[in-house]
Amino acid sequence: MHPVREVGVTATLTLDHRAFVVRPWGSGFAAAAPDGALTVVDRRLAVVRRTDLGGAVADLSVSPDGKSWACVVDGRLRIGAGVDVEVSAETACLWQPSRLWVAVGTGDDVGVSIRTPDGVVVREVRVPDEYRGSAVMLCPHPGADRVVLWVAAGQDGQQSWLIHDDGTTLTPELLPAEDSLPTLFGPDGSWFLTADDDRVVRRAWPAGTEPAELRWADVDPVAEADGSDLPGADLQLLPGGYASWNTGNGRVRVLDVTTMTVVEEIVLAGHPVGTVAERYPALANDHSPCGDFDQAVCGADGMLLSVHEQRTLVLSAARDWSPDPDRAF
Repeated sequence: MHPVREVGVTATLTLDHRAFVVRPWGSGFAAAAPDGALTVVDRRLAVVRRTDLGGAVADLSVSPDGKSWACVVDGRLRIGAGVDVEVSAETACLWQPSRLWVAVGTGDDVGVSIRTPDGVVVREVRVPDEYRGSAVMLCPHPGADRVVLWVAAGQDGQQSWLIHDDGTTLTPELLPAEDSLPTLFGPDGSWFLTADDDRVVRRAWPAGTEPAELRWADVDPVAEADGSDLPGADLQLLPGGYASWNTGNGRVRVLDVTTMTVVEEIVLAGHPVGTVAERYPALANDHSPCGDFDQAVCGADGMLLSVHEQRTLVLSAARDWSPDPDRAF
């Protein structure tokens, strides 16, 4: 058992739709439902705008200044109010920070491009999709000229590529990270975290030294043995060399990245851990610990937006998630 610490929250907002795709922008966050309902909030979770994107949302990105939007809806890439381009079903977009990156899967490979606000391809590189027809995701990198492409095909496998833009050419580099979650680079780009179904791994980059890992069996031996809870799909870096890792039952543990050990479990104020039976009455005989955490995203000014029970947005400080945010790392 690990100690449990409550983290204070700054603001809370419950939406009238599911928060499925959640992304930061310079002045807040945007949350879209699978069917296209969109709510934009500011840094205090006050609603700035509500609209409907008019279709199934695959991805959404907003430039840091909030002036440029891009989204993938019903197989079309939309940029701002005037660009609407047909793409494949497997398309992702990301403003990072002033470049608009777009990844389009063809079934055989993935074209990663930088585009203008008018949708024009400035430069492009293609990387193979050895699984064919994989889902794609573009993930931030601390370098302004880099992005991480994640190519995922479920149980068939996953790959992560580091894409570098030197101003004239895009160069891809396959990362040693066959994992079930997107690669998460540390703040200086010298290491990254990855995770799969039973472990989190830290690996130096580009040195590629022997990785350090934390196995799920060492995090929660009881849940590992009886299958009552499994690793979740949310990793967040925290100040001081820590990270959070959620579970399928909506709990959140804090890891020390230096030692790859669990330090504690945290809960957001107002969102305690109960049991599966309390949260899901139909499972009255299941008394396994269960919270309501779904996912989180890091925004401006070191704030974290977490989603609970699919619709409730909770704002808190990343510093407060960390047990020692000022630790040198």
